[in-house]
Amino acid sequence: MAEAVVYVVLGKIAASLGRDALNAIGSRLGKGASDLLEAENNMRQIETEFTVMKAFLMQVTMRSSCNLAFDAWLDEVKKVAHDADDVIDGYEYLLGQSNTEGSSSLTKLWRRSKHAGGWRSITEQLKQIEVRLSKLTSMRDRYGITISAEGEVNHTSQNRQLEHALDSTCLNIEDEVVGFEEETSWLVQQLIHGREERTIISVCGMGGLGKTTLVRQVYKKDEIKQNFNCSAWISVSQSYNIQHLLREILRQLQEEEKDIPCQVDTTDVASLVQTLANFLQDKRYLIVLDDVWSRDAWVLLDHALSISNKGSRIILTTRNEDVASLADDEHGIQLKMLGKEEAWDLFCQKAFPRIEGKTCPQSLICWAEKIVDKCEGLPLAIVAIGSLLSHKKLYENDWKSFYHQLDWQIGNNAELSSVRNALDLSINHLPGNLKNCFLYCGIFPEDYEIRRDELIRLWIAEGFVEQRGPHITLEEVGNEYLNEIAQRSLLQVVQRDADGIAQTFQMHDLVRDIVISKCTVEKFSLLLDSSRDTMRSREARRVSVLKADSIEDTLDGGEKIRSFILFDRRVSSSWVETATGNFRLLRVLSLRFTEITKLPDVVTTLFNLRYLDLSHTNLEVVPKALCKLRKLQSLDLIVTRVVELPPEIKKLTELRFLLTVVIHEYDGRIFDCFQAAKVHPGICLLKDMQELRYVEANKDLVVNLCNLTLLRTLGIMKAKCEHIKQLWTSITRLVHLSKLDIISYAKEEVLNLENLDPLPNLENFYLKGKLEGGVIPTIFSGFRKLSDLRMGWSRLQADPIPSFAHLSHLVELHLYRVYEGQIMTFRTGWFPKLEKLYLADMEQLSCIEVEAQTMPILNYMQLIGLRRIPMQYNENKEELLSLADSIEMKKLFCACVICWCMFTKTSLAVLEVREQVYSTSALAGVIYSRTHRHVTLLEQNQVVEEHFHLGRPEHGANGHMLHAQVLKQHVVIGQTCK
Repeated sequence: MAEAVVYVVLGKIAASLGRDALNAIGSRLGKGASDLLEAENNMRQIETEFTVMKAFLMQVTMRSSCNLAFDAWLDEVKKVAHDADDVIDGYEYLLGQSNTEGSSSLTKLWRRSKHAGGWRSITEQLKQIEVRLSKLTSMRDRYGITISAEGEVNHTSQNRQLEHALDSTCLNIEDEVVGFEEETSWLVQQLIHGREERTIISVCGMGGLGKTTLVRQVYKKDEIKQNFNCSAWISVSQSYNIQHLLREILRQLQEEEKDIPCQVDTTDVASLVQTLANFLQDKRYLIVLDDVWSRDAWVLLDHALSISNKGSRIILTTRNEDVASLADDEHGIQLKMLGKEEAWDLFCQKAFPRIEGKTCPQSLICWAEKIVDKCEGLPLAIVAIGSLLSHKKLYENDWKSFYHQLDWQIGNNAELSSVRNALDLSINHLPGNLKNCFLYCGIFPEDYEIRRDELIRLWIAEGFVEQRGPHITLEEVGNEYLNEIAQRSLLQVVQRDADGIAQTFQMHDLVRDIVISKCTVEKFSLLLDSSRDTMRSREARRVSVLKADSIEDTLDGGEKIRSFILFDRRVSSSWVETATGNFRLLRVLSLRFTEITKLPDVVTTLFNLRYLDLSHTNLEVVPKALCKLRKLQSLDLIVTRVVELPPEIKKLTELRFLLTVVIHEYDGRIFDCFQAAKVHPGICLLKDMQELRYVEANKDLVVNLCNLTLLRTLGIMKAKCEHIKQLWTSITRLVHLSKLDIISYAKEEVLNLENLDPLPNLENFYLKGKLEGGVIPTIFSGFRKLSDLRMGWSRLQADPIPSFAHLSHLVELHLYRVYEGQIMTFRTGWFPKLEKLYLADMEQLSCIEVEAQTMPILNYMQLIGLRRIPMQYNENKEELLSLADSIEMKKLFCACVICWCMFTKTSLAVLEVREQVYSTSALAGVIYSRTHRHVTLLEQNQVVEEHFHLGRPEHGANGHMLHAQVLKQHVVIGQTCK
């Protein structure tokens, strides 16, 4: 972890020295700037030292050292790096404080002994850091802490021993593999009956999923061996040696064939490649490359493993999706966690081998289920824990005690080391710039759905994301970081957007336990969920509060805290004031869902603050003093009571994300359910702005929006007809804009979008308001990349569907109160990529025609409030259930003509119908789920949480859509219907 801390320190030094504010303050102080300049010079010297230190650490970071001197030296490096981090952030704080003063007052402020003393203290501390770094270098040389070829050999040996241990664990469960029957059958099929061309097959998944076990089970089958002339199994590992790999393949082949040269030990790489290629060119071979961590080795192996039409196969097992992409198209297996029943069966096999039927005793079921749930379907964990418990007495108290100390057991019990090591390997293999980012994921609660945008903004605020040049944003670099972590199977994707981009992630519970343990040891972060945890907060640099009552007073060590994130909703304003009283160096502050009505005074003195989340609070006013936080990058005011921002907001020159909306009606089905904030046109001076929503339109604002050239997302409300032309002119100059929301001033305000230039890069478009002439404007023909379209209150007189037919990339289509006609038609060949269709509140609509071969991959269809499309159902519920998966689903509709193929093709997983006219007043809605093979009848006044809303704005906490409880003649459908 030392190199990870050094990465952050170097990034902060570069950012500090590169600030224009530094030069501005120096010029205003004149002779009084000597301390400031000396601090700058010291910092440059420290930067040089840390740069060399980083290079050294990058060469040793992957070795599992048993050298106690090296480990002790590494601990000292981390201490110095942490102290340097504190000094640099203190430097930044003073810089920010000074930059809020005018020229004359700054000079006066500088003369005050306390303020001048602060700069002198920084200078002295930087000098001490420089001395300590110099001593560390001398110490390294004095004790012979070096990088040697011998050390690298030892590291390779250690890795192989660990891999052998993991393989042995897999072999022990080989005969009892559960849950991968389909994958096993498919793999056998590909090996025996697949195509004649050389084929590369990948098996990918997180550590402990059973990749090696599955492939080895197939590899050892006689029918497989007999199908190939020769075969070899090679463990590649993290620290492979290409010569060793090639020689090992040749040695294994020598056991089966005699026409390979025996002297391979002295052969160079080029000769080994040629020898292997010559031997394999006329063979039908099977090569397994197990545990591949990177694509680097493949360049030479690809040349060595001859391409021929003999039906040869190469199987890669890997944790990394980037490596898995080496497989030929449609020849990859992505292993998933075991289902609950499969996990239970596997656990019982291992935990109760001596009980007849291998069943769990009734007295232990409660605790056994909790233990299995903790494993979250990870086979290696289930097998290891089950095997350990098989030696325990079958006493309920013993099992209860084991469950309550399960986290400790995984971290410390030698019999569970295979689980710990399998998960640890992936974390330890992360490069230094990703380690901090991944550890930061440990601040979230268990099973929390981590949102992509939120996580990347937090990383940037903490200084974890490096600047790679003027033509790529920090957010784009952060996206690459997150993609790489997910590709390494350390985070699981939960939800994807219309473009298939992962939007929310979760961390496996066992991985999270290991991360939390590392965070505690490294003093990286701390989760507070009990009062005893506050004793450890003194040295933690990040704190997330799961239970607010765990903090009774100001946190010890608060001056070192960089992130403070609240997840407890039962928090008062006074509690916030008390807990955050000494957070001088804070960079991240999240008070989401707290009960504050005004901004705590302490917040306006946090000059290092980059990220401020006040969403879902009762905040009413943003004070002018907030605009002293010149380094603020992200300000989230979603679902607050803030309806106006002060003009001084333009002083937040580093602001990149400004989110604000007031919600008056959560169901989103009345026109004025949302309210934007009034802003001063000066906001258009914020050149770094990338996301701005929702703001009220005004003449000056729409003219100057074109200055926000980095803008990716724009949400603007209260748009009048007179604004549209100038607004569109500004928008067309925003070349990076991909998401656009436009909401008109009022229901009767007509928006004329004719004769406007197209927006070819737009991907998401939300348009709410009455359209000129009652038709879709021709501008829609220019939306070539549109994947998500939402429209409302359009008052169209002509069927809008033909106007969207050319949108071949459309994945989601939401139409509510859009059309006042009677017939809507979906023709053959339209919407080839559409997966979700939502139609609502079109009161005159009486017929929907759906032809065959339209929307071929439609997965979800929701019809709400289409009251002129009557609906019948059989009052015998059992009979209705029996019709759920048959063509007779057409009996649910009578007046509308929906092609019966809609309900027989397998793509449609869920059909949801609400607020129809039914043959009985007791029925409010119907959900048809093909996945669960049943129909759910919904009665009036039945209320559950809704997972989708017709209006946009925003998701609530934890990535879920805002939900409402509507006690009318309709029902709100819950997440069980996904």
